Amino acid sequence: MTRPGPPFPVPALPTGTLAGLTTLLDVLPDTVAFVKDVQGRYLYANRTLISRLRLDSPSALIGRLAQDVFPGGLGTTYTRQDTRVLAGHDLTEHLELHLYPGGQTGWCLTTKRALTGEGRLTGLVGLSRDLALPAPHASALAAAMTRLHADYAQPLGVADLARSAGLSVSAFERQTRRVYGLTPTQLLTRVRVDAATELLRSTDLPVARVAVECGYFDHSAFTRAFRAAVGLTPSRYRAYVRGG
Repeated sequence: MTRPGPPFPVPALPTGTLAGLTTLLDVLPDTVAFVKDVQGRYLYANRTLISRLRLDSPSALIGRLAQDVFPGGLGTTYTRQDTRVLAGHDLTEHLELHLYPGGQTGWCLTTKRALTGEGRLTGLVGLSRDLALPAPHASALAAAMTRLHADYAQPLGVADLARSAGLSVSAFERQTRRVYGLTPTQLLTRVRVDAATELLRSTDLPVARVAVECGYFDHSAFTRAFRAAVGLTPSRYRAYVRGG
């Protein structure tokens, strides 16, 4: 999700405060944190990102673009994303599937903001926090989540899920945000894209058929949704996971 907004001004910090903040970010195992310059080159990355990229040290990342370090063309998508943020379009809680070297994957919510100092653009800061959803049986929304996982291939809408939960649409949306940190539409997208990645990895079904199996009856809509979440088209994702 993006929305236009002014760059975030960097306040003058007491000596040692920045070092203290980066030390704190370094011990967050479920959050990737980074700062980039106005060209989108890394100035700082926390240990979680360094580890997931399988780099020996932060110096191996500093000065490089996302497209230089992320596999399968994903980095190019992230670099374009950075360019948009630097142009003043905030990225807020954007649901995306991160892929790292070695095949590690994980859903996260990414937020990025442009930074200014002394009245000029100086770069951007970003956080991507891992998304670990509660088990379906662990919440009052169990009936809706059970239906979501069972019927994602059907033309399922938010109103259908709300009825399964015995709630109005507005109440259902509030509850899913409170419990899962996501909108119902984001939850549905996650389940469908997860199913699509599995089919693309493990079968030779045509992409159009994968789309239908995952609840997308418009091939172009499937491609848009998949690329928005993963950063690659379905065909490029299949090539990537198969070593292409």
